[in-house]
This record gives sequence, C-alpha cells and structure tokens, in this order.
Amino acid sequence: MESPDGSRGLNWREGRWIPWSEILLRQQTRGGPGGQHSNRSATAVELRWSIRQSRALNEAEKETLIAKSSSRLDKDGFIRILASEERSAARNRERAIERLKEWLRLSMRREKTRTPTKPTRASQKRRLDDKKKRSQIKKGRGKHHDDH
Repeated sequence: MESPDGSRGLNWREGRWIPWSEILLRQQTRGGPGGQHSNRSATAVELRWSIRQSRALNEAEKETLIAKSSSRLDKDGFIRILASEERSAARNRERAIERLKEWLRLSMRREKTRTPTKPTRASQKRRLDDKKKRSQIKKGRGKHHDDH
C-alpha cells in the first residue's frame, strides 16, 4: 500500500516509523453520519496492525505493548481501530491513523515510579497521642470495681 502522505511509514515518535505495509486499512459500511446514504457507502475505516509481527518494534517494546493492551488485541494479536465518525472515508482513515499514533505514544510512555514519603515527626506524635486518647476511652468502658 502506498502511504497516504507519501512518507515511508507512520511516524509515531521522532525517528520511529511503522512501515505502511504493516498497517492494514479496510473500508466498510457502517451507520453514522450521512443519512440514508450511510448504509450504502463504505466510509467507515478499520485499521489493523499486528504488534507481534511488526519489524518497527524491538522485543521489549512488543512485550510492553502486549502487556498493557491485552484486552484490545484480538486472538491473532492485532490491534483493531474503527473510525466511522466522519462522512468521508479519507477523514476516517486519518482519524484511525491518528488514534493508532496516540495509542502508541500513551502505551509506550514510562510511568513514574512512586517514591514513598516518610511521616513527619509532628504527624507521628499526633498519631500516638490519638492512640493514647482512644486507649483511655476504651479503658473507661466496662465494669467498674469499687473497693468498698
């Protein structure tokens, strides 16, 4: 398939490309905008791309994508994106490609590791004081024994 914009592939990150030959685009009929004509025109676009078979990613990136998006993959390991919001097949194709780019960017972003914080001295003191007060309240309950 020749690229829609004449480039060598889908540029999803600076210097990173997915060859157009790996991305499968198919038009199909769908409901949506267009009135009575919408059921006869193949304006919806289905984009399919196999993470496992891609030459654009290394093994670590493939594993990351598969782990993060296992619910979005079909049984053959393809990610499937459907765009049918627009009346034009060309605009739906652009939207599907943009969604793939955005999904790749978000999925490949490293999540920041949480650094646990220590409680302050004042909060530790408040906690212990509250525990002592609670303990006194509980000790005050129950049977009282008089020494008479």
